[in-house]
Formats: sequence, C-alpha cells, structure tokens
Amino acid sequence: MDQDAVLARNAAAGDVAAFTALVRAHEAAVRRFLGRLTRDGADDDLAQEVFLRAWRSAGAYRGDGSYRGWLLRIAWTEFLGSTRAAGRRAARDQSAYEAGQPPQRDAEAALDLARALAALGERERAAASLCFGEGCSHSEAAEIMGLPLGTLKSILARARTALASRLEIG
Repeated sequence: MDQDAVLARNAAAGDVAAFTALVRAHEAAVRRFLGRLTRDGADDDLAQEVFLRAWRSAGAYRGDGSYRGWLLRIAWTEFLGSTRAAGRRAARDQSAYEAGQPPQRDAEAALDLARALAALGERERAAASLCFGEGCSHSEAAEIMGLPLGTLKSILARARTALASRLEIG
C-alpha cells in the first residue's frame, strides 16, 4: 500500500496530521490545475474549497486511483460548480499588461500560453491542463473529468489543434 493510501485511510479516521501531509503533497498540483482553468484569479478560493470538500468526504476515497487524481476530480467538480454559479465571466483585463514594460522572452511565452489556454472552452482547457500541464494519462484525465476515454481524446485533440494554431506551432 502506498503512502498516500495509508495517509488517506488515517485521514478518513479523523487524523488531521495525515490529511495535512496529503494537502502538502498535492496542493501544488491542485493549485496549478485550478490556476490554468480560472480566468478571474479564483484559484485560491477554489483550492480551499477542494481541500475542505476532501476533508469532509475523506472516507469517500476508495483507493481505486491515485489520491492526486481524486483531488483533481474534486477540483474539476468545484470549478464546474463555481462556473455555473457565477455564469460566464469576461476574459481577464489585459490593460495592466499592455501598459507595462514588455516582458522577457520566457515571460512572453508563458503569457502567450496562458492566453491560448484562456481562449479554449472549459473542457478543452481542463483536458489540456491535466494531460499537458499535470502529466496525467488520458485514462486518468478521463476519470477526473468524468468522461469516456474516447471523448477525452477527442477533446484533447481539439485543444491541441487550437493551442498549436494560437501559438503558431507546426
């Protein structure tokens, strides 16, 4: 049994220290994923909601997949819920960027990627973030998003094409 499974079992029994260890181990992945999905800086609030929900339902983790995958599934569900509750939001205001100094090349590339991701639909953005950003397998991403594997692959192919077009990648 891996360390996450042992910690998860202990957390389900109410062990706060075990849950804290799980949060520390997976917090960065959850925040990265949510950061790529959100357009309005709500990733910190959503991450807190993810970990609150994970604590409240610690006994629901069955160990079928990775604990990280389970948390990312909660993150995806929380994101969808917040999007539905808030409705569609306008794209992030770029005026501060446009008024400032031109960034360094790496920062420019990161901004280009962020803009390209932001232009995708939420399912394409999530699939791309999971597979390209978080290193999830197609199967794991499909499970996290609650989609059939073939559907995930189709969404990912559309996302890859759109990103390549926006980033002018051959």
